[in-house]
Amino acid sequence: MRLMGKKAVVTGSSRGIGRAIALDLAREGADVVVNYLSRGEKAEEVADGIRSMGRRALVARADLSDSGSVRRMIDEAVEEFGGIDILVNNAGMAHKAPMEEVSEEAWDRVMDVNLRGAFLCCRYAGERMIRQMGGNIVNISSIAAFMPEMNLGAYSVSKAGLNMLTQMLAVEWARYNIRVNAVCPGPIETEMIGTAFDTPELMRARIEGIPARRFGRPEEVAKLVTFLASDDASNITGEHIVVDGGSLRSMYYLINRLGRGANRK
Repeated sequence: MRLMGKKAVVTGSSRGIGRAIALDLAREGADVVVNYLSRGEKAEEVADGIRSMGRRALVARADLSDSGSVRRMIDEAVEEFGGIDILVNNAGMAHKAPMEEVSEEAWDRVMDVNLRGAFLCCRYAGERMIRQMGGNIVNISSIAAFMPEMNLGAYSVSKAGLNMLTQMLAVEWARYNIRVNAVCPGPIETEMIGTAFDTPELMRARIEGIPARRFGRPEEVAKLVTFLASDDASNITGEHIVVDGGSLRSMYYLINRLGRGANRK
Protein backbone atom coordinates (compact mmCIF):
# COMPACT_ATOMS: atom_id res chain seq x y z
CA MET A 1 0.00 0.00 0.00
CA ARG A 2 1.52 3.27 -1.15
CA LEU A 3 -0.26 5.58 1.29
CA MET A 4 -0.30 3.56 4.50
CA GLY A 5 -0.80 5.85 7.49
CA LYS A 6 -1.30 9.00 5.41
CA LYS A 7 -4.12 11.41 6.22
CA ALA A 8 -6.11 12.90 3.34
CA VAL A 9 -8.80 15.52 2.84
CA VAL A 10 -10.88 15.20 -0.34
CA THR A 11 -13.33 18.01 -1.01
CA GLY A 12 -16.59 17.29 -2.78
CA SER A 13 -16.19 13.57 -2.18
CA SER A 14 -19.77 12.42 -1.66
CA ARG A 15 -20.16 11.43 -5.31
CA GLY A 16 -18.56 11.23 -8.75
CA ILE A 17 -14.86 11.82 -9.14
CA GLY A 18 -14.41 12.86 -5.51
CA ARG A 19 -16.00 9.64 -4.28
CA ALA A 20 -13.71 7.56 -6.49
CA ILE A 21 -10.66 9.48 -5.23
CA ALA A 22 -11.58 9.07 -1.56
CA LEU A 23 -12.09 5.33 -1.96
CA ASP A 24 -8.90 4.82 -3.96
CA LEU A 25 -6.79 6.72 -1.43
CA ALA A 26 -8.25 4.52 1.31
CA ARG A 27 -7.56 1.42 -0.75
CA GLU A 28 -3.90 2.44 -0.72
CA GLY A 29 -3.89 2.87 3.07
CA ALA A 30 -4.93 6.49 3.72
CA ASP A 31 -7.39 7.75 6.32
CA VAL A 32 -9.78 10.15 4.58
CA VAL A 33 -11.91 13.19 5.39
CA VAL A 34 -15.03 12.97 3.22
CA ASN A 35 -16.23 16.51 2.57
CA TYR A 36 -19.68 17.51 1.36
CA LEU A 37 -21.99 20.51 1.29
CA SER A 38 -25.50 19.16 0.75
CA ARG A 39 -25.33 15.38 0.31
CA GLY A 40 -24.64 14.13 3.81
CA GLU A 41 -26.24 10.74 3.22
CA LYS A 42 -24.00 10.08 0.22
CA ALA A 43 -20.94 11.23 2.18
CA GLU A 44 -21.77 8.75 4.95
CA GLU A 45 -21.97 5.96 2.37
CA VAL A 46 -18.48 6.85 1.12
CA ALA A 47 -17.21 6.92 4.71
CA ASP A 48 -18.70 3.47 5.32
CA GLY A 49 -16.86 2.20 2.26
CA ILE A 50 -13.59 3.59 3.61
CA ARG A 51 -14.13 2.03 7.03
CA SER A 52 -14.90 -1.33 5.41
CA MET A 53 -11.30 -1.28 4.15
CA GLY A 54 -10.02 -0.87 7.69
CA ARG A 55 -9.23 2.82 7.35
CA ARG A 56 -10.55 5.77 9.36
CA ALA A 57 -13.06 8.19 7.84
CA LEU A 58 -14.36 11.55 8.99
CA VAL A 59 -17.42 13.13 7.36
CA ALA A 60 -17.11 16.92 7.34
CA ARG A 61 -19.65 19.39 6.01
CA ALA A 62 -18.07 22.63 4.81
CA ASP A 63 -18.95 25.56 2.57
CA LEU A 64 -15.62 25.93 0.79
CA SER A 65 -16.28 29.54 -0.15
CA ASP A 66 -16.35 30.47 3.55
CA SER A 67 -12.97 30.75 5.27
CA GLY A 68 -14.34 29.95 8.72
CA SER A 69 -16.02 26.80 7.44
CA VAL A 70 -12.84 25.65 5.70
CA ARG A 71 -10.70 26.34 8.74
CA ARG A 72 -13.07 24.31 10.94
CA MET A 73 -12.89 21.37 8.53
CA ILE A 74 -9.09 21.42 8.55
CA ASP A 75 -9.01 21.72 12.35
CA GLU A 76 -11.41 18.77 12.65
CA ALA A 77 -9.21 16.70 10.36
CA VAL A 78 -6.10 17.45 12.39
CA GLU A 79 -7.88 16.75 15.66
CA GLU A 80 -9.25 13.43 14.37
CA PHE A 81 -6.23 12.16 12.46
CA GLY A 82 -3.30 14.07 13.94
CA GLY A 83 -2.29 15.83 10.73
CA ILE A 84 -2.87 16.27 7.00
CA ASP A 85 -0.57 14.73 4.41
CA ILE A 86 -2.76 14.92 1.31
CA LEU A 87 -5.25 17.54 0.12
CA VAL A 88 -7.36 16.92 -2.98
CA ASN A 89 -9.33 19.97 -4.13
CA ASN A 90 -12.05 18.24 -6.10
CA ALA A 91 -15.19 20.26 -5.27
CA GLY A 92 -16.40 22.29 -8.21
CA MET A 93 -19.42 23.62 -10.02
CA ALA A 94 -20.38 24.99 -13.41
CA HIS A 95 -22.90 27.53 -14.68
CA LYS A 96 -24.11 26.91 -18.20
CA ALA A 97 -24.82 30.07 -20.21
CA PRO A 98 -23.25 32.14 -22.97
CA MET A 99 -21.02 34.85 -21.54
CA GLU A 100 -23.48 37.66 -22.29
CA GLU A 101 -26.04 35.94 -20.06
CA VAL A 102 -23.80 35.14 -17.09
CA SER A 103 -24.96 37.16 -14.09
CA GLU A 104 -22.58 38.63 -11.53
CA GLU A 105 -24.05 36.29 -8.93
CA ALA A 106 -23.46 33.20 -11.08
CA TRP A 107 -19.92 34.32 -11.91
CA ASP A 108 -19.10 34.94 -8.25
CA ARG A 109 -20.51 31.58 -7.16
CA VAL A 110 -18.43 29.63 -9.68
CA MET A 111 -15.29 31.53 -8.69
CA ASP A 112 -16.07 31.11 -4.99
CA VAL A 113 -16.33 27.34 -5.23
CA ASN A 114 -13.79 26.50 -7.93
CA LEU A 115 -11.02 28.98 -7.18
CA ARG A 116 -11.52 30.69 -3.82
CA GLY A 117 -12.48 27.39 -2.21
CA ALA A 118 -9.35 25.68 -3.52
CA PHE A 119 -7.21 28.60 -2.33
CA LEU A 120 -8.72 28.52 1.16
CA CYS A 121 -8.19 24.77 1.47
CA CYS A 122 -4.59 25.13 0.29
CA ARG A 123 -4.07 28.06 2.63
CA TYR A 124 -5.22 26.33 5.81
CA ALA A 125 -4.10 22.78 5.02
CA GLY A 126 -0.83 24.29 3.79
CA GLU A 127 -0.19 25.79 7.21
CA ARG A 128 -0.18 22.28 8.66
CA MET A 129 1.94 20.87 5.87
CA ILE A 130 4.51 23.65 6.23
CA ARG A 131 4.66 22.98 9.96
CA GLN A 132 5.35 19.29 9.36
CA MET A 133 7.66 20.03 6.39
CA GLY A 134 5.86 17.90 3.86
CA GLY A 135 2.64 17.21 2.01
CA ASN A 136 0.91 16.70 -1.31
CA ILE A 137 -1.81 18.78 -2.92
CA VAL A 138 -3.72 17.69 -6.02
CA ASN A 139 -6.14 20.15 -7.63
CA ILE A 140 -8.83 18.73 -9.90
CA SER A 141 -8.92 21.13 -12.82
CA SER A 142 -10.24 20.50 -16.35
CA ILE A 143 -9.26 20.57 -19.99
CA ALA A 144 -11.50 23.65 -20.06
CA ALA A 145 -8.54 25.46 -18.50
CA PHE A 146 -6.71 25.13 -21.82
CA MET A 147 -9.52 25.60 -24.33
CA PRO A 148 -12.83 27.46 -23.90
CA GLU A 149 -15.83 25.19 -23.45
CA MET A 150 -18.91 26.56 -25.17
CA ASN A 151 -21.37 28.15 -22.71
CA LEU A 152 -19.09 27.35 -19.76
CA GLY A 153 -17.14 30.60 -19.62
CA ALA A 154 -17.04 31.11 -15.85
CA TYR A 155 -16.05 27.48 -15.35
CA SER A 156 -13.26 27.67 -17.94
CA VAL A 157 -11.83 30.85 -16.41
CA SER A 158 -11.97 29.41 -12.89
CA LYS A 159 -10.08 26.29 -13.96
CA ALA A 160 -7.42 28.33 -15.75
CA GLY A 161 -6.97 30.23 -12.49
CA LEU A 162 -6.73 26.96 -10.59
CA ASN A 163 -3.92 25.84 -12.86
CA MET A 164 -1.96 29.01 -12.13
CA LEU A 165 -2.61 28.59 -8.40
CA THR A 166 -1.13 25.11 -8.76
CA GLN A 167 2.02 26.49 -10.38
CA MET A 168 2.44 29.27 -7.82
CA LEU A 169 2.12 26.96 -4.85
CA ALA A 170 4.42 24.36 -6.41
CA VAL A 171 7.17 26.95 -6.83
CA GLU A 172 6.72 28.69 -3.47
CA TRP A 173 6.17 25.60 -1.33
CA ALA A 174 8.79 23.28 -2.80
CA ARG A 175 11.16 24.45 -0.06
CA TYR A 176 8.76 22.95 2.48
CA ASN A 177 8.76 19.58 0.69
CA ILE A 178 5.19 20.16 -0.49
CA ARG A 179 4.32 19.03 -3.99
CA VAL A 180 1.36 20.58 -5.84
CA ASN A 181 -0.08 19.24 -9.09
CA ALA A 182 -3.28 19.51 -11.10
CA VAL A 183 -5.24 16.78 -12.84
CA CYS A 184 -7.24 18.01 -15.83
CA PRO A 185 -10.00 15.58 -16.83
CA GLY A 186 -12.03 15.69 -19.99
CA PRO A 187 -15.68 14.55 -19.88
CA ILE A 188 -16.11 11.88 -17.21
CA GLU A 189 -19.00 9.44 -16.77
CA THR A 190 -20.77 10.72 -13.67
CA GLU A 191 -24.41 11.37 -12.86
CA MET A 192 -23.95 14.95 -14.08
CA ILE A 193 -22.67 14.13 -17.56
CA GLY A 194 -26.16 14.09 -19.06
CA THR A 195 -26.77 17.70 -18.05
CA ALA A 196 -23.66 18.93 -19.84
CA PHE A 197 -25.16 18.53 -23.31
CA ASP A 198 -28.45 19.96 -24.49
CA THR A 199 -29.24 17.27 -27.05
CA PRO A 200 -28.25 13.67 -27.82
CA GLU A 201 -26.70 15.02 -31.02
CA LEU A 202 -24.32 17.25 -29.07
CA MET A 203 -23.37 14.36 -26.80
CA ARG A 204 -22.63 12.15 -29.80
CA ALA A 205 -20.58 14.94 -31.36
CA ARG A 206 -18.60 15.25 -28.14
CA ILE A 207 -17.83 11.54 -28.07
CA GLU A 208 -16.89 11.59 -31.75
CA GLY A 209 -14.41 14.36 -30.97
CA ILE A 210 -12.57 12.14 -28.48
CA PRO A 211 -9.95 9.94 -30.17
CA ALA A 212 -10.62 7.20 -27.58
CA ARG A 213 -14.33 7.40 -28.56
CA ARG A 214 -15.59 7.29 -24.98
CA PHE A 215 -15.92 9.38 -21.85
CA GLY A 216 -13.49 8.76 -19.02
CA ARG A 217 -14.33 6.95 -15.80
CA PRO A 218 -13.99 8.42 -12.29
CA GLU A 219 -11.66 5.58 -11.31
CA GLU A 220 -9.21 6.59 -14.05
CA VAL A 221 -8.90 10.05 -12.53
CA ALA A 222 -8.64 8.58 -9.03
CA LYS A 223 -5.73 6.31 -9.94
CA LEU A 224 -3.74 9.28 -11.21
CA VAL A 225 -4.49 11.29 -8.08
CA THR A 226 -3.30 8.41 -5.90
CA PHE A 227 -0.08 8.18 -7.91
CA LEU A 228 0.58 11.91 -7.55
CA ALA A 229 -0.06 11.74 -3.81
CA SER A 230 2.41 8.89 -3.38
CA ASP A 231 6.19 8.74 -3.22
CA ASP A 232 6.14 7.23 -6.71
CA ALA A 233 5.67 10.83 -7.92
CA SER A 234 8.30 12.32 -5.61
CA ASN A 235 9.90 14.47 -8.32
CA ILE A 236 6.68 15.67 -9.96
CA THR A 237 5.37 19.10 -8.98
CA GLY A 238 3.77 22.07 -10.71
CA GLU A 239 2.34 19.88 -13.48
CA HIS A 240 -1.05 19.87 -15.18
CA ILE A 241 -1.75 16.30 -16.25
CA VAL A 242 -4.55 15.72 -18.74
CA VAL A 243 -6.84 12.68 -18.55
CA ASP A 244 -9.14 12.96 -21.54
CA GLY A 245 -8.67 10.14 -24.05
CA GLY A 246 -6.92 12.54 -26.41
CA SER A 247 -9.84 14.98 -26.39
CA LEU A 248 -7.75 18.12 -26.01
CA ARG A 249 -5.72 17.24 -29.10
CA SER A 250 -8.85 17.40 -31.24
CA MET A 251 -10.51 20.34 -29.46
CA TYR A 252 -10.13 22.86 -32.28
CA TYR A 253 -12.24 20.66 -34.52
CA LEU A 254 -14.69 19.82 -31.78
CA ILE A 255 -15.32 23.35 -30.53
CA ASN A 256 -16.38 24.39 -34.01
CA ARG A 257 -18.85 21.50 -34.23
CA LEU A 258 -20.35 22.16 -30.80
CA GLY A 259 -20.40 25.88 -31.46
CA ARG A 260 -22.46 25.39 -34.59
CA GLY A 261 -24.84 23.17 -32.62
CA ALA A 262 -25.18 25.70 -29.81
CA ASN A 263 -25.84 28.53 -32.24
CA ARG A 264 -28.72 26.59 -33.79
CA LYS A 265 -30.58 26.50 -30.48
